Amino acid sequence: MRPALRIEATPYRAALAAGELLRLEGSRGREVTVESGHVWITEEAQPCDVWLGPGQRVRLVGDGLAVLEAKGEARLRID
Repeated sequence: MRPALRIEATPYRAALAAGELLRLEGSRGREVTVESGHVWITEEAQPCDVWLGPGQRVRLVGDGLAVLEAKGEARLRID
């Protein structure tokens, strides 16, 4: 598992292997776009998780930790 990231420069691009996790700290307001594959996102203190497929995006709203997990290989962009 990768350590938690605090993204300073955008866009940030990542390629994740199946089952790989990406942890984001302090990501409120960041937009996650799935370029390929499928990604599950859960945010600390938020009641609902999000599933995204290719071309879908979501804006993160939590102040705490966000965890993204690839279901199969996935490529994503964080703005």
